Amino acid sequence: MLKVSVIMPCFNHARFLQDSIRSVLKQTYQNLELIIIDDCSSDNSWEIIERFANHDSRIKPIKHGKNEGLSRSRNDGLKIAGGHFVAFCDSDDVWEPEKLEVQMELLHDNQTCGLAYSDTMIINERGLRVGQRFSERFPLPLAPSGWLFGKLVRRNFINIQSVLIRKECVQSVGFFDEQVELVQDWWYWIQLSRDYRFLYSPKLLARYRVHSRSTNLVQKRGYCINRFKVFKRILRKYTDLPQYVRADLVFQMGAELCDLGKSRAGRDLLWAAVGLSITDWRAFGCLCRSSRRLLMIPRQNVGSSSPKAVKVRETGPIITSENANK
Repeated sequence: MLKVSVIMPCFNHARFLQDSIRSVLKQTYQNLELIIIDDCSSDNSWEIIERFANHDSRIKPIKHGKNEGLSRSRNDGLKIAGGHFVAFCDSDDVWEPEKLEVQMELLHDNQTCGLAYSDTMIINERGLRVGQRFSERFPLPLAPSGWLFGKLVRRNFINIQSVLIRKECVQSVGFFDEQVELVQDWWYWIQLSRDYRFLYSPKLLARYRVHSRSTNLVQKRGYCINRFKVFKRILRKYTDLPQYVRADLVFQMGAELCDLGKSRAGRDLLWAAVGLSITDWRAFGCLCRSSRRLLMIPRQNVGSSSPKAVKVRETGPIITSENANK
């Protein structure tokens, strides 16, 4: 049996941590190691981790002297991961007992796929099901298996708790980008999907907990900022993207800036998206969305009525409202 390295970052999740740890240790697939990274928690998370580690040699605890963030925590886990496969379970989420066994069989039967992922059930603070799947909040593409790069560059629909990755795929991409927080997993899937096929299972193999301190609820501004960073990285790194895809990414960057209150810069990017959309019929939807969003911006927030050039320096060729349609 090939070993699986499970990486579990933790920051002040003592009330959920025991359930998360037990769900990993009680997997029907037993050849695993559980690397738990305590990111300088101020509650009793570390005491819980030590207690479990003293009773199960499969647990490898790491303690940060200061809060380093989620990306650094996952990277520290990757640095010591000794398994042939890598999986992730955050310290407030839970796996179903057969999670690893099902996915190990899937990847064994599909040797050309580098990553397996599944649907998950959403639960509340008390661990009760809310009657909704992750795929209902973040809809899957029509073909959720195969080459997903073209879908993932636009949005994320993969829950990190549900993922199992071949170690050689992880080694080819490297570590999580520590300049990106909150959506660093999305940027990671994008890079993986460029070279590897993904395999989807509709089985509910994990439970995704939404509670009062969930980052998607308390850090909405942070999500906007980091989604903007990812879109810039995509445009900078993948210069061969079709024009209609680039148009959509520029539109989303403009929309994120508007949501952050940066209406003038957002408006300039929306005009750039219009320019990119006009010459490609496949970008008609983006043209409509950009035009509609421009009409929503209050006049007093945008300064002059003429489009002003905006430079997006991380996108390869500089995008401006004057050259956007070239």
